Amino acid sequence: MNRSKVAIISPLIIIGLGFIAAFLFSKLINEWAFIPLALLYWGGSFAVSYRFLGRELFLQLFARPQGKAVWPVICIIAGFIPLPILLMNLDLLNSFTLIILWLIFSAVNPFFEEIYWRGFLLTALPFSKSLAVVYSTLLFILSHPLMWGVFSVANRSWMTWVSLLIMGIVWSLTFIKTKSLRWCIASHILVDIFNLSVFVFLNIYVPPM
Repeated sequence: MNRSKVAIISPLIIIGLGFIAAFLFSKLINEWAFIPLALLYWGGSFAVSYRFLGRELFLQLFARPQGKAVWPVICIIAGFIPLPILLMNLDLLNSFTLIILWLIFSAVNPFFEEIYWRGFLLTALPFSKSLAVVYSTLLFILSHPLMWGVFSVANRSWMTWVSLLIMGIVWSLTFIKTKSLRWCIASHILVDIFNLSVFVFLNIYVPPM
């Protein structure tokens, strides 16, 4: 199968397998299913990206950003949108173990998600740039309720979907304009920290519905 077909089909396969994994693991370990799900999700999406981009194109994803400085600025500003969530829920940060897991997840997850959803898909999809952004962003949004949302209430919330829509578009346009994932990853790290990612997975933080 060529790269273009893989780019079209693989998100559906990854989401489908992610749903099955989330469902099965949640039956065994409840919300802690986020750990094996993350490992499988990261491994699968990375394998697809590296295999079908090839080493040279893969490394280019991390090249020095090009273009005007406005896009990095917009990208980082977007990363601060969920900051109020953290500031209003500092009292939840009362477990050393959860804080470590939260920081590790927030540092690691953005690399794998940006490599796949922005780097691979926006490079390999056989569509116009606009349609590629729409396709990758919509499936990026869909992955959250169908994977993480199996056990996480917040990932089934329309508020989360709106946030994902904004972030997905900003990160996609930043990658297209700068030809690099550097600022996308930096912004994504901020988002995963500020939105209390692990606390959301464990339903310790549930946003207003």
